[in-house]
Amino acid sequence: MNRQEKIGSLIGDIGIPILGFFFWNWNIYFICLFFLLDQVSKEVSGMIRMQSIRERVKLAPQARIIHVVSFVLCLIAVHFYVYQLNPKMNFLKEINDFFWFEDMGIAQGFILIPLVLFSERLRYKMNTKLFTDEMHIKHWRHHTVQVIAYLTLFLSLSIVLTFVQMSETVSFLCLLTGFTAITLFTDELSPFFPR
Repeated sequence: MNRQEKIGSLIGDIGIPILGFFFWNWNIYFICLFFLLDQVSKEVSGMIRMQSIRERVKLAPQARIIHVVSFVLCLIAVHFYVYQLNPKMNFLKEINDFFWFEDMGIAQGFILIPLVLFSERLRYKMNTKLFTDEMHIKHWRHHTVQVIAYLTLFLSLSIVLTFVQMSETVSFLCLLTGFTAITLFTDELSPFFPR
């Protein structure tokens, strides 16, 4: 991931959650829902890109399996973490509230979802034009390592929450620290992932 991509990721992965938590009164689950929305859009974009080069580049089957399993486990781990933080959480109600939450007179779902999809579409078009097949593979591998790192982060926080009671603010700061570390340092782990 080059410097511009890291800055863009930091803005999306860290900037919007900070705004959401401190200025828009988002709870932890709202932040997790935004995170999941972003990850699902990256996942779909990555799958489409990898599908487009499948005739030219062969991926190891175990790499695909690790990727899909890690992504599904990450989705589960996010919800387990939120449940550990607030066992009374009604997930369906919170998803509905997240979509219809208004801060400036319009439901944020009508702003955030198109915004995330639009930015991922721009990234997809740029990467399709500029990337070689090898760069697509490297980018996909990097995304897989990120998903595994996010899975580890949410599982670690869930384990901590079984022993230590955390306020939502402290939990948010731990989450933010994890997001920052993952965005900045997953490049170093990507070469160890099978191709």
